[in-house]
Amino acid sequence: MLLLTSFMIVVAYTIYFSKNAHLKKDHIGVGLGKCMVMMLSMTTSLTLSLMLSFLMPGKLAVLTVLAIAICAVAGFIIGRPFGLTAVMESLSTTLMGAMMGAMLGVMLPLDSQTFMLVSMDLIYLCSIFFVTFYIKREEVKETKSGRGIAPFFLTLLFSIIIIGTSTVWEGDYFKVGGDSKMDMQHHQHGG
Repeated sequence: MLLLTSFMIVVAYTIYFSKNAHLKKDHIGVGLGKCMVMMLSMTTSLTLSLMLSFLMPGKLAVLTVLAIAICAVAGFIIGRPFGLTAVMESLSTTLMGAMMGAMLGVMLPLDSQTFMLVSMDLIYLCSIFFVTFYIKREEVKETKSGRGIAPFFLTLLFSIIIIGTSTVWEGDYFKVGGDSKMDMQHHQHGG
């Protein structure tokens, strides 16, 4: 449940960023655009490849190649609004992030996976918030008008609540009915 929730959040915000950046790219300078692309590409590729590593434990070579391919698509989507140089920047950043996320996920012990995934989700959400904040700030500077950041902030807060709920639900699920051998031993020893 948590993996699916995390994946949907990353995909939704990546598409949101691409559309939002495409509409407002005239208000964003080249340097700031590349910085945003690099930040978002790195956190996106780290998060996606970490998720993939949980689905393919112990298969580092296949996992790394698959993570690079999937993250390259995300990197293209992220960099596309700012032109070819931003796409190149995004693709190189996702290459590095995908490899690091895959290695991190394979090295993590099972009891740390949920913590790491929630942490990466929060880091991703912080990066998307900063990027959206700067896009909005540049737009307001340029046009002297615009809606505030409150609607996006509320959506972000809702995403954090969804991640927290998924984490608690998954934690309770595995605590109660995750391992039938442990439950059987627990009942045999009278406790």
